[in-house]
Amino acid sequence: MSTVWIVCGAGRRVGKTHLARRLCRVLPRSVYAKHGHGPARAGKSRNYFRAADETAAFVEAARRRYGHVVVESNALARDRAGDAVVYVDVPPDRADVRGDADVLRAAANLLVTPCPPGGDEARAARSRWRRVLRKLSDDAEVRTAVCDVLADQAEFLARCRLGVRTKLWFVTGGGRAFGLGLADLLAGVDRTGSLRKAAAAAGMSYRYAWNLIRSAERSSGRPLIRAHPGGPGGGGSDMSLDGRKLLDVFRRLDGEVAEFAARRLDELYERQPADG
Repeated sequence: MSTVWIVCGAGRRVGKTHLARRLCRVLPRSVYAKHGHGPARAGKSRNYFRAADETAAFVEAARRRYGHVVVESNALARDRAGDAVVYVDVPPDRADVRGDADVLRAAANLLVTPCPPGGDEARAARSRWRRVLRKLSDDAEVRTAVCDVLADQAEFLARCRLGVRTKLWFVTGGGRAFGLGLADLLAGVDRTGSLRKAAAAAGMSYRYAWNLIRSAERSSGRPLIRAHPGGPGGGGSDMSLDGRKLLDVFRRLDGEVAEFAARRLDELYERQPADG
């Protein structure tokens, strides 16, 4: 009799099919099948079943012909109908989690959770997988190959957190008057007391930084910096009251816009139904 691997997951787009097919590639004499709800699509596995009993019947028949049977099925995972149940978690901060995710997780003996490579967490996960795999295979090379597949999936989950980025700028008369580059330059002036030093820190030439400041002052109608003539201690620059006010407002609004976008993304994404 062969070993039956059941792959399940906490939601959609976590890579269950990719993981199951990769397991088939490293497991000798293996076959893949899937239990789903929608119609079979062109180019998908011919071993696709819409009913759980049909899937179970295929598994029983396949056990007599193959060394390993890899089945993608949440229903069979809930019934613990395999020798190894692999549970694929969702990436960090994903809201669209199946209602029975806890049941699936409890049924699994191989948990694949988001985990970057190389750290203590990754090593601990491999150690847990190896303990389970020693009961399933006497072949050390196969056990190592399966661990590598699971580790790649864990790394993928750690990378694929869904996020949103925003970019803010102020305009006058339809033209750009103040943005992140200018904000960083003004902050440098405030920190160093010198436009020349601030430009160098920002990777700009002094001429470019000077023209950027003057263009923004013309667009906004406000002085942004004040120059101080040289003397025994040398000259310098500092921000004007208008420049400091614009910088403070920009930073605050930029943070609020980014926070709103991230929160709104979670709200909208949570409304999408999980895979049944």
